[in-house]
Amino acid sequence: MKVNFCFSVSLFLAVVLHGVLAPVAHAQRADNSRPANDPFGRRVVPARAVPGGRYARHAVRHDQTGMPLGILDIRATDGSLRRIQTWAPGVVKISYFPTGQAVADSSVSMVQPPQPVQYETYCNHGCDGPPSAATLKRYGPDVCAGISVLPSKLVFNINCQSISIDKQTLAITLADSRSTAAELLGEAASPFRRQAAPPTPASRPEPGGTAVRFRLAPGERLYGTGSRALPVDRRGYRLELYNQAHYASQNGEPNLNITLPTVLSSRGYMLFFDHHAAGYLDLGKTDKNVLEYGGENLTSLSYFVITGRDQAEILNRYTALTGRQPLPPRWALGLIQSRFGYKTEAEMQQVATRMRRENFPLDALVLDLYWFGGTTRQGNLSWYKPGFPDPVGMMSSLKKQGVKTILISEPYVMRTSRNDSTVRTRGLVGTTAAGKPFTVASFWAGPASILDVFKPATRAWLWGYYRTLRNQGAAGWWSDLGEPENHPEAMQHAAGPTRAVHNAYGQVWAGILQDNYTKEFPDERVFNLARSGWAGLQRNSVFPWSGDIQRSWSGYQAQVPVMLGMGQGGVGYMHSDAGGFCVGGIDSELYTRWLQMASLCPILRPHGEGVPPEPYYYPDPYKSAVRNAVQLRYQLLPYLYTLAWQNTTTGAPLVRSMDYEASSVSSAAAEAVAEAAAKKDGWGDSTASSFPKSTRDDAVLATLSEASNTQYLLGPNLLVAPVLHPSQRRRNVVLPGGNWIDFYTNQTYAGSRTVGVPAPLAHTPLLVRAGAFLPMTTYRPSTAQYRPDTLLLRYYPDSKVSESEFTLYDDDGHTAQALARRHYETLTARGFCTPTQTNVILSSNGKYPGQPVFRLLRLLVQRVAAPPTAVYLDNQLAPAEGYTYDPVKHELEVHFLMNAGVAVSIRGLQLLDAPTGSSAPETLTLEAPDSRSFGPYGTTLHYTRHPGSTAANAQLRIRNAQGKVVRVLPLETSPGSHALPWDARDDARQPVPPGVYVAETDGQHQRLIVTR
Repeated sequence: MKVNFCFSVSLFLAVVLHGVLAPVAHAQRADNSRPANDPFGRRVVPARAVPGGRYARHAVRHDQTGMPLGILDIRATDGSLRRIQTWAPGVVKISYFPTGQAVADSSVSMVQPPQPVQYETYCNHGCDGPPSAATLKRYGPDVCAGISVLPSKLVFNINCQSISIDKQTLAITLADSRSTAAELLGEAASPFRRQAAPPTPASRPEPGGTAVRFRLAPGERLYGTGSRALPVDRRGYRLELYNQAHYASQNGEPNLNITLPTVLSSRGYMLFFDHHAAGYLDLGKTDKNVLEYGGENLTSLSYFVITGRDQAEILNRYTALTGRQPLPPRWALGLIQSRFGYKTEAEMQQVATRMRRENFPLDALVLDLYWFGGTTRQGNLSWYKPGFPDPVGMMSSLKKQGVKTILISEPYVMRTSRNDSTVRTRGLVGTTAAGKPFTVASFWAGPASILDVFKPATRAWLWGYYRTLRNQGAAGWWSDLGEPENHPEAMQHAAGPTRAVHNAYGQVWAGILQDNYTKEFPDERVFNLARSGWAGLQRNSVFPWSGDIQRSWSGYQAQVPVMLGMGQGGVGYMHSDAGGFCVGGIDSELYTRWLQMASLCPILRPHGEGVPPEPYYYPDPYKSAVRNAVQLRYQLLPYLYTLAWQNTTTGAPLVRSMDYEASSVSSAAAEAVAEAAAKKDGWGDSTASSFPKSTRDDAVLATLSEASNTQYLLGPNLLVAPVLHPSQRRRNVVLPGGNWIDFYTNQTYAGSRTVGVPAPLAHTPLLVRAGAFLPMTTYRPSTAQYRPDTLLLRYYPDSKVSESEFTLYDDDGHTAQALARRHYETLTARGFCTPTQTNVILSSNGKYPGQPVFRLLRLLVQRVAAPPTAVYLDNQLAPAEGYTYDPVKHELEVHFLMNAGVAVSIRGLQLLDAPTGSSAPETLTLEAPDSRSFGPYGTTLHYTRHPGSTAANAQLRIRNAQGKVVRVLPLETSPGSHALPWDARDDARQPVPPGVYVAETDGQHQRLIVTR
């Protein structure tokens, strides 16, 4: 599309100058200050590692009938105890007790009890009957309990896992005894105590505790660990395990509001450290070949090893262990509009009316802290009547318009709150060491107390308010500042001191809502926007977001790895303040691109302060682009709701990394494993362990992993490639195997390569997997108007995909017990594609209250070259009016009423599925400069030269508003990221006059403003 250059420059100048001249952004705090964080930055004296002892003896634990429990205890010469316990298929718990006395673990994460032990005879050699004398002589009397006693080690074979314990070091190595001789995971040494150094005036000693180290394989990638604006592969970083709020965070922030004690490896295992005390993960930072975990003041240490064929299987097992996310209400997948903040009933009604008038969908409005009176009244938890004289009437009126109301609350009770005296005199808050109520004098809004949610009385008190507000009409909750944001180390809680319980705080707080809804409103689904939590937070119906992110391209770019890192830790609904929360001025393009991505994320919630977060404030073409994106989300509701069901039943996150479905062991590595297994000297007696060597498959997976920093899978069938740089109108996309189809143009791209894809301002690149079914619906402005009686089922048959399948889920959208009562429907679509005929078999199972007896199904077959020769429905020739062909869209529509099922046969279907030849990738990407508006000191431009590309252009030209080149700068030709300073001078080294300039190269450009 051509755009008048002078007009575009003037519009750009107006927008940017608005941002430049806009008032300084204010944080959601009284003085715009940052939260007071714990002093991680001070110099720390490392704790001394105290090694353990060697093997002394072992024992197999049995139940009262004498059956083995799948628990092996190993005593060491120093009196310590190691315990190995099979927990579930693919799940092993490994514990270390330095004193030798095993005590009950305190966990805020686990919900799954140990599962019955599986003694497969093909894993426990010789135990399909009484063991022979030779077997007993060789392996010892516990052979049928899975124990093999060898001169240098013990081998514990259970649930088809082989666990070796070195008798000298007590280090543990784990392998899959069915298919691998190679090591899957190995401790570098036995867990050890960390002894704190004496304090000195100049430093703070690192706390003592316990720690454990693991060997890392060459090329092994490490994922997960929580909300961190870091590359998806976190190897090479040392990360704190302590939830922190960072105001105006951007790309590169290593520690945000949710840290998770989980590490997911590309080798097919997850480590889950079941402790919530402050700790750290060293993922190859200190030693590139070692992963280390340590927890402060831990007297013992327990971790789980969860194995699987791919990320899907591992996360299935992990979320069974720590709990799965209940189904969200359907409205939670709609547009939730928020800002800091709506101050009156009239403003709430005005926003709802304006959204409808401007043809934007809306399902919920969020009330920030003004609903109870503002900053200094935190803790009031009741309506501020001057602004909200009739809250019940307001919420009822909004509900009739299809708009729910969400209320914020915080864990702080201001000393100026009407509840200050109540919570302090009743002992509901954190205390000093002497047991007196603790006043947090440094809290940003003023002196306050922190509710001690670890006390049953506090939880009951809070629930009393939540119950009342729910009965008044509140449909959802916003749990803010729940790290807690400012949590003095000297504070004491019922469960322990601050650093021991801090990470568990948000978890326990969220449990107040989930547990009490389950008891008192068991048919109602919970929606809780929460900023913090811990491992297992998903089971409390938490829908987390990434905190007070900066309104900048850097802040926006951070959201993909943040979202994926949470998903790889079992949290499926991570999202962001779409558009950015704070600091930056108005940037219409940034807002548009952010909303386009957010529309294809688990939760869509524009939010911000200082500039308008509502989409109707932005000029066209930006407003129209956002409208199209959010309306597409509503059309995709059947698909998104099915992803929610997948998450609830299997733990699969809605948003997935590019290597999510990849096998953890490559084919070449598997062959090497099989060869090594053939050379084993009997059962469980390999002479050495080794990592499989890197293969070409590993290189492909590494490429997909790297691509996950800027693109992702939305469920199994959609690939989203957000536009992450200003002025970018084409971007490179790394494709997995198979063909991929542009959702908007039906252009086909061959997979297993990098392609260049158009990225117009009108939409973000969205590709569909060849062979996929994509269930959609007609757009309606609220999920309250969702119609299950009509389904638009897009089908993308492909000559290279002979069979494909997708199962759609549907229920009434709000009943919490729908799955338990089996009040739901599944609709399975199976596609079969041959050169002469394409068949689609649809089958429906199950029912629920309000389910339509018949459904109008519109099967929309894509990339069709010409009308078919015939269409059959259940072997009956379909009438001519039963299908239509659109030659412009190349779409065949077959429509019919369906009840239990139907078979559609399309004869003579010709497909336009040949991959395009015009998909050459970009050679470089010109990225956002350090500053787009700057003075005589200039700015720094950034660009990335892509690997394997030919440097077609080694120069960057800077033009003025009249199009004249004023400066030519050389570009690096080597692959990678590069910085290019420009000092705001021309080729004659004279300062350029103020105005608008354009930096351009290789068909890409960035607009710049020089000021004086």
